[in-house]
Amino acid sequence: MPVQMNIERQPVIQCGSLTIDQQCCMVKLAGEEIALYPKEFDVLCLLTKYPGWVLSPAQIYMAVWQEDAVSCEHVVYNVICQLRRKLKNPDMIQTVIGRGYKFVG
Repeated sequence: MPVQMNIERQPVIQCGSLTIDQQCCMVKLAGEEIALYPKEFDVLCLLTKYPGWVLSPAQIYMAVWQEDAVSCEHVVYNVICQLRRKLKNPDMIQTVIGRGYKFVG
């Protein structure tokens, strides 16, 4: 007897020229595909789901890594730096000093 799976399609996130297909784990910027590591992809998805919201490094770490955020700032910082470099637009993800990061697209 075949197993039935209940799979729901994840929404595609569109922010200007940035397209994130969560189901296919694909990111395109102005139609050009951008290769991201899994954690980079997860952090980007998290930030774009809450545009304008300031998320602390601890919130980002706990949501993406599913672990307690002990000394996580450098890990999140490195992922944010890589995302900014790959997206070729450092202003897309802004730093809010003393608070965290926000996606402004």
